[in-house]
Amino acid sequence: VLSRAAIALTEGLFSHSVDLTLWLLVYLGELSIPFHTYGKTWRAVSVADRFLNQINYDVIKNAIVTAKKHGYIQTVRRHAWPQITEAGKKRLGSVVPQYDKKRTWDDRMHLVTYDIPEQQSDERWLLREYLRRIGCGRLQDSVWMTPYNPIDTLRSFSVEHKLQGTIIISDMGRDGSIGEEDIRAVIVRVYGLEVLSERYEEWLDDADSHDLDQWSVVRFLSILKDDPQLPFALLPPWWKGDRAYKKVKDLLKNY
Repeated sequence: VLSRAAIALTEGLFSHSVDLTLWLLVYLGELSIPFHTYGKTWRAVSVADRFLNQINYDVIKNAIVTAKKHGYIQTVRRHAWPQITEAGKKRLGSVVPQYDKKRTWDDRMHLVTYDIPEQQSDERWLLREYLRRIGCGRLQDSVWMTPYNPIDTLRSFSVEHKLQGTIIISDMGRDGSIGEEDIRAVIVRVYGLEVLSERYEEWLDDADSHDLDQWSVVRFLSILKDDPQLPFALLPPWWKGDRAYKKVKDLLKNY
């Protein structure tokens, strides 16, 4: 397993050591570090010190073997860093979140409700995880909300998992509300925007104290992974995510 320090470093961005290794190969390749000095570099290179010294070397060596076996990396020549393949880039791209600068929205909110029998509890759990992944926020156990129309994606999901007739999608309209609570207040509560904004603010405070590096990128992406990336019109005025992105966007161009 990854060391406790490595877990703290990645903060949930990478759930598998192979994904962390693919990221590191891209990162160390940028540093142009000779492969034969890798072990020494792992302990001593100052530019990578905050990043590399917190990760178990043996874990990465084993992950490199696994990544080669699956075709995610390839060795081009002796004493050179393995290179990430197209398959590796595709895998890494599925793990690393992308900041959506457009967030096209039709000004409408949608409710997703479902009633799945107990004998299909596994499918119910999969549905909940899927709803989180497509940016829905949970109002109650079986009631979720989203600003993005989920009809097409949920239709495909329900067919694949044999859940036809158990999921209902409702249009809340342009000025929807939940009881007496304004929709924007509901959004802040349901999506936990206050906590997320605080995480971005902590990142900004840390980023302002030193030059941005790959550690800064990983920390930003670990927050972005939990960010529902709501339409800009729905974000509160105190939201810090936009400011954090503007600060790190030049580094993100490489990934």
